[in-house]
Amino acid sequence: MTRPIDSSGLGGTLADVVAALGQAQAASGDQKAQEPPVGTGEAADGRIRVRATLPGRIESLELEPSVLRLGGDELAQQIEAAVNAALADLQGRAVTAAGPADLGALTDQLKDIQADAERQFAKLTTSLIEAQEQIARRAGD
Repeated sequence: MTRPIDSSGLGGTLADVVAALGQAQAASGDQKAQEPPVGTGEAADGRIRVRATLPGRIESLELEPSVLRLGGDELAQQIEAAVNAALADLQGRAVTAAGPADLGALTDQLKDIQADAERQFAKLTTSLIEAQEQIARRAGD
């Protein structure tokens, strides 16, 4: 007699994948618990100040009134320099906040999960073949 097909092993395998990814994320630092990084930049001797946030947006641009005496091209270059400095600072802080990821351990866990999934699929396939053969035998009776 054919055993009933038990799909709980497949659901468990998917749960294992989710758990492994969750552990990898926790190991690299819980980003939700941390304040998002902010980059800052200045130009024109500190008279232009910029704050940048993820995903690379300018949060604020402060200009002291004295910078308005600069020519248009010079002002644009100084603003560009402050923005680029803030974005570079943000990039450095984001990389530091992310921390190193242990991809080797995650890869090993996923390989184990893959092997388990292959066993589960083999069992499922065997059960389906047995059920098909039983149906064919009954049809021949």
